[in-house]
Amino acid sequence: METNAFKGLMRKEWLITKNNFIFLTCFKLFIWAAVLGGSLLTGNQEMLFIATTMIVGIHVIYITIIVGAGLSLEEKSQMWLHNPRSTSMILGSKLLTGILLQIISLFMACLLLGLTVFFLDSPGENVLTAGSIFQMSVQLTFSGLELAIFYTFYWTVYHSMGKFVFLAKFKVVFLTLFIIASILLILFIEKQLLAGLHSILPVPVEMTKFMNVYIEEDGFEIRSGNENISLAGLFISSLKIIGLFFLSSWLLNKAVNVK
Repeated sequence: METNAFKGLMRKEWLITKNNFIFLTCFKLFIWAAVLGGSLLTGNQEMLFIATTMIVGIHVIYITIIVGAGLSLEEKSQMWLHNPRSTSMILGSKLLTGILLQIISLFMACLLLGLTVFFLDSPGENVLTAGSIFQMSVQLTFSGLELAIFYTFYWTVYHSMGKFVFLAKFKVVFLTLFIIASILLILFIEKQLLAGLHSILPVPVEMTKFMNVYIEEDGFEIRSGNENISLAGLFISSLKIIGLFFLSSWLLNKAVNVK
């Protein structure tokens, strides 16, 4: 029963966010095609490489865009006030929809990157492997999910303030102060936890996190950029995602109206 209900919520999320997904996909393809045309006309291949890597990298905010669009519609329509499902299930369906759409969009962006490397080959060296692209995609998705969770949390805090008359008139001011204070608190706690966990989980994991385009006299090259990611950092990020998700669900459940 719960599985069918969640599938229904996922279908609803697709219906309310598909226009955003189609728009972002078309916009991405338009930008790539326009820069491709400009590169062919001017013979400036570097321009397309840089634009394509930017298209891939900008996906770090993709889940936030999708989730934000869904939350905005809920705010306007007040649909979930009449939804019998739990707020955690509703928020979960939004986040999962954002993740799935990001994976699809990121896959298309990586195909564009492959086409760029294939059609506009450079005299320089292009060091990109399927493994490095996959690792970078995982990093982008994980970072994008964390960003979307923070957005969702602050969104629920903002609208939960509507319950209190003395806060309602100054929600923006109080939210700004709350964001600053909460980020400082989270950074402090994270620093303390990292110091303790690094002694338990000291082994770093090297993963591809970004791409670099190098322009030199004999051509240009595109390389993957590797960074050491600590297991402790990944663990703490996972805790933040889980904790903020359930806290957002609890706050939203306490709000009688979303204003």
